[in-house]
Amino acid sequence: MCCMKFLINLLFLLLAFCGVAQQVLVKDAVTQEILIGVSIFNVDKSQVETSSENGVAHLDRFDKNAKLSFSYMGYEMQTMQKSQIRSMQVIWMMPNTEQLGEIVLSVSRASGKKQRLAQQVGILSEQEIAQISPENTAVLLREVPGVRVQQSQGGGGSPVLRGFEANRVLLVVDGVRLNNAIFRSGHVHNALSVDPLTLSRAEVIFGPSSVGYGSDALGGVIHFYTRTPLINQNKKLRLTGTSSYTFTQNTSKQSAVIEYSAPKWAVLQQVSYSQFGDVTMGKRRVHGYENWGKVFEYSQNGDTNYAATPSTNNNPNVQRNSAYEQVDLLQKWIYHTSNGVKFTLNLQGSQSGNIPRFDKLSETKDGELRFARWEYGPQKRLLISPQISFIGNKPWLRSGKIIAAVQLLEESRIQRKFASLNRETQREQLTVYSLNADFTAQTQKGRDWSYGFEITHNKVRSSAYAQELEVVANKITGLKPKTAIPTRYPSGGSTYATFAAYVDYRHDINPKSTLSLGARHTITALDATWTEQALIDAKLAHANQKHQSSNVTLGYNYKPNSQWQLKALFSTGFRAPNVDDLGKTRENHGILSVPNLELTPEYIYSTDIGIRKQWDNGSFIETNGYYAFVQDYIARGPYTITRDKTTTDGGTIMYSEDEVKTTANINVGTVKVYGFNAQSNWKISPKVSYHGSLTYTRGIGNNTSGNLPSISPLFVTQKIQWELPKGELSVHWHHAQQKTPDSYSPWGEDGLEETPLLANDTFAGTPAWHRWDVQFALPLSKEINLSGGIFNLWDTHYREFASGLSAPGRSVKLVLRYEL
Repeated sequence: MCCMKFLINLLFLLLAFCGVAQQVLVKDAVTQEILIGVSIFNVDKSQVETSSENGVAHLDRFDKNAKLSFSYMGYEMQTMQKSQIRSMQVIWMMPNTEQLGEIVLSVSRASGKKQRLAQQVGILSEQEIAQISPENTAVLLREVPGVRVQQSQGGGGSPVLRGFEANRVLLVVDGVRLNNAIFRSGHVHNALSVDPLTLSRAEVIFGPSSVGYGSDALGGVIHFYTRTPLINQNKKLRLTGTSSYTFTQNTSKQSAVIEYSAPKWAVLQQVSYSQFGDVTMGKRRVHGYENWGKVFEYSQNGDTNYAATPSTNNNPNVQRNSAYEQVDLLQKWIYHTSNGVKFTLNLQGSQSGNIPRFDKLSETKDGELRFARWEYGPQKRLLISPQISFIGNKPWLRSGKIIAAVQLLEESRIQRKFASLNRETQREQLTVYSLNADFTAQTQKGRDWSYGFEITHNKVRSSAYAQELEVVANKITGLKPKTAIPTRYPSGGSTYATFAAYVDYRHDINPKSTLSLGARHTITALDATWTEQALIDAKLAHANQKHQSSNVTLGYNYKPNSQWQLKALFSTGFRAPNVDDLGKTRENHGILSVPNLELTPEYIYSTDIGIRKQWDNGSFIETNGYYAFVQDYIARGPYTITRDKTTTDGGTIMYSEDEVKTTANINVGTVKVYGFNAQSNWKISPKVSYHGSLTYTRGIGNNTSGNLPSISPLFVTQKIQWELPKGELSVHWHHAQQKTPDSYSPWGEDGLEETPLLANDTFAGTPAWHRWDVQFALPLSKEINLSGGIFNLWDTHYREFASGLSAPGRSVKLVLRYEL
């Protein structure tokens, strides 16, 4: 209640901020910083005014009906009628592409100049996203140096940062956490529910970020920013679209955007439809494994089709059962008051079709395909998020943003074995509420503060049932009544809630160096109930956990001159067990994960050091290294269900008609992760540039954990780009070294069984691979752009580490972007 009164008083304070003379306040639309020296002039430039050191400009000298232009280096020009401008209205200046590249929005939940930050941050701008025109976010994130993406099915894409994956990497969209109570520890593909064509920007913060974002941000944060309509544009109505098609892969994506701009409000509506065909792998097998990954048999079973045995695949290079489709929606309303308050209503929706789990459908037992069906049901995400952002005129309140959100999520898993008529369905429904309040302050010039709080509440409902098929010939004619089976998560329901408060301070000690300090305290609470009696473990009835953690960050940035930058960072982070960690029941390759009520949080302590050398022409080389300890690391380990009597072996139980080994998530002690990322950008000539990146990661486990999962082999990307008289042409090279079998996690997360099988019935690990791409961009007119390329030019067969799906072979892609 006190917090609410405080926020209401702040809003009234801002709404009361007005003057008698006609004045405007000029600010950066991204950082909300005051802009000094902005030029304001009429059409013939006979009258000129500039903004003062407080960002204020007087407009009294201009004629009432004058058309005014606001101009500032590094920003797009704003033009509007004086008669439409109210006194003390805020004029928002939008940075241009080059200026945006030097601004970071996500670190400590407040914007700042990149040169003042000690963190390693990767940025993809709206222009870069448009040039890539990715079908999904998995394709997009691969373009960020230092990011690897794991894929187990066509509708898959699990980002890996610094050897951390899934619920150890935090996903955020427009300031709202996507991570929820059932984000799992193996591979998660929730990032694909964000349509990349709706994005104006994507930022990746590498390393622990718990001060700004709380639990889960051990490996880093991936923050997606969706497009926001602009008010008071000369062109009131804009219609734009994107259409792409990838030949050989039979993949297409259509997207349409309608944007309307009024003097004080604007609205944007975007809809996208994506259709992904079965992935066709490359035919050129330089690794020497002739049949690895080929699909000789596949299942033709579906909702209405029944096949008692696998079907022969006429083209083994086509990975049958990897196709899927998806619809994405974005609607955003904004309203600006004349006092600088901005109201936003952010609506997002995403729904896929059924997504076959390709790696499971390829799983064999005794030489035969095991599953007739294994797929994710439609994955649904609905986000409703009202937001308020405002400016202040007090040192302790320069700006603020309040974001409320509710997310409605649904996912399901459907499976049936070939030897059975029993179809099993597990369904999860989540409602996630959140409230974020973020404020900035400036006590003196060069002394900036950001502070705020976050509240989240997750409610999970889990159900599961089996139904026996009624079959006539090859058709499913009906289903027998449902029978209860073990749920994936606690069957009586579960909740997971957090409360946190943080403060971050950034101090320019002198023009060459910046010190940053931050702290956050987080409280988490988990409650879960099981209603079934002894379906898995007779001890399960109720679980209640509460944890607290304080995290800090200390950074230093030093620029001795315009060419060199040195930075160092110490940061801590934590991850409290969520419902998936604590209460999941899941079988994979004969190993059953079961709940463990004794699980406790894991904590990370990390040190980063970075160095950058930049030249006047924009060329640079940069290296960022890190070394991290993870205490009480959560990993899979042996677990015995003492009361189970279904088998004579204490380490196994009967589950879904099979005898399986039992494991659980346990705290295994201290492990270490270290590595580095090196990047370079060279301007070879005014028309030719080179970009390169190399990423190395090493994990050191202990006797209990064994090898750590998600530790990628060394991977490299290189690109040479030519600016043509009309358009661009680029050549890309991607390479990853071999991952040997003795470096895989022993608990199955890395998918060693997906690698080539040797003659002695052991697995080879992931072979080294490389791929060449050629891409182009060609503006056909001011309104129409054509882009695309040839991907995997030499049609090489390969699989990325830990992926259960072979990468696409040679593909030709064309993208048409247009504005009406």
